[in-house]
Amino acid sequence: MRRVRSVALGLIATASLALSACAGGNGADAEAEKDSTTPEDSAVTVTDVKGRTVTFDEQPERVILGEGRALFATSILNNEDPIDHVVAIGSDLTKGAPSFKKRLEESVPEVNELPEIGNMAKGDVTVENLLSFEPDALVMTADHYDAVSTTGMLDKLDQAGIKYIVTDFRQHPLENTTKSVAALGELFDREDAAEKFNKDWQDTIDRLEEKTKDIPDEDRPTTLLWRAAGLKDCCATVSKSNLGEFINVAGGKNLGDEILDTESGDITAEKVIAEAPEAIIATGGSWGADVTGSKDDATKQAIPHVELGYFATEEKAQETLAGLLATNGFDQLEAPKEGHLYGVWHQFYDSPMNFLALEQFAAWLHPDLFKDEDVEAHWKQAHEDYLPFEASGVFFVKHNK
Repeated sequence: MRRVRSVALGLIATASLALSACAGGNGADAEAEKDSTTPEDSAVTVTDVKGRTVTFDEQPERVILGEGRALFATSILNNEDPIDHVVAIGSDLTKGAPSFKKRLEESVPEVNELPEIGNMAKGDVTVENLLSFEPDALVMTADHYDAVSTTGMLDKLDQAGIKYIVTDFRQHPLENTTKSVAALGELFDREDAAEKFNKDWQDTIDRLEEKTKDIPDEDRPTTLLWRAAGLKDCCATVSKSNLGEFINVAGGKNLGDEILDTESGDITAEKVIAEAPEAIIATGGSWGADVTGSKDDATKQAIPHVELGYFATEEKAQETLAGLLATNGFDQLEAPKEGHLYGVWHQFYDSPMNFLALEQFAAWLHPDLFKDEDVEAHWKQAHEDYLPFEASGVFFVKHNK
């Protein structure tokens, strides 16, 4: 694809030279027109989620994605060539979203050729390494920004002349998803694609909010968002952030809001049992740990993670979701007995496609109110509209009690 683009540009350039030669006496006019172009005409201004205005002298050609999962967004903005202008990425994609990466590889094999820079939040990225890629711009997440704000890294970037923008799909997705997509649209010169996606996203949010805004408090089910269930002891969750924001918009009450003092933290199994949430939504993925071995197999997770993603099957998703009930004391909970245990793809927490998770939350928490919602159809349509590959696998699962 890149070779085709290069050949095409070469032909255009050759044709342009030929036309210029034929033009003869018009050369002075053409030169005058060229001279009339000012730096301001080619300047590009991007406003990021921190409210920072970053101006580039011209459209950036070489961009580093500080988080590999930013390819979720670039795939939406340019589904024919999601890595166009990307020269390096963060090292999180393979571990965090392996099934997405595998599907992306099938459509864009060149993604495997992208160098990885490490993880900015863990402090293993140096300015010297970034400079080696001769970047015009660096994209970092709000988490990255927060992590490096106290290390002197931002000053080093400024001193090195590396301009950066900040995006956020994880901390406060309701506020920052469309801002992030718009900023990336400006950075990659894909404003039209950004506007199209943002309209779909906002229309969906507005439609759901219109239905849930008047639900009385007593009819909003208290809901535990169990993050990465099975990967560690029960129960990681969030407060007033992340997918927890979506539970409230979907007509529920996020349990973490009432318990945690920070954006994320853990609730003990005993506390969950005492709080008796009316619904439990566990996030899952395809993280590679063995969830199928025998009980005596040392590689088998004691509590399985919910197997979800582009290569998951309904049978395995159901089996692993039910496996969460082996958590000590969870046999006492009424929510699973009443069919209110659910699984959702973990990576919605870091993807512009998060609006589909919100749609599914609403349908789960208020099935009568949202009986006409067809989330699976919307999910498939979103792939047709925005992504380089078709929908496959399982991303939402409901416990068969």
